[in-house]
Amino acid sequence: MTTKEYLRRFFEEKEIPEQFFVVKDRHGDVHYIDKDWLVDVIINYTPTHEQKKIADILRRIDFLNGNVSHFLAHLAEAYVKTNY
Repeated sequence: MTTKEYLRRFFEEKEIPEQFFVVKDRHGDVHYIDKDWLVDVIINYTPTHEQKKIADILRRIDFLNGNVSHFLAHLAEAYVKTNY
């Protein structure tokens, strides 16, 4: 199974609640990042080497019964701070 396939399956099978992540950029502008949009970016637009790192972290979170939403909030913040 490729990393992309793993990520797709992971997000299909996990019941992660609908949510928006609210992130301020370095200029003070507020961005609302939808969870489904973020998952789409992870699966379809993130470079393979970053997908592998994300998948490894998701495996650890899942194994420890952690909160995936906290990690997604971290990724949303990283996305905004990198792109705005």
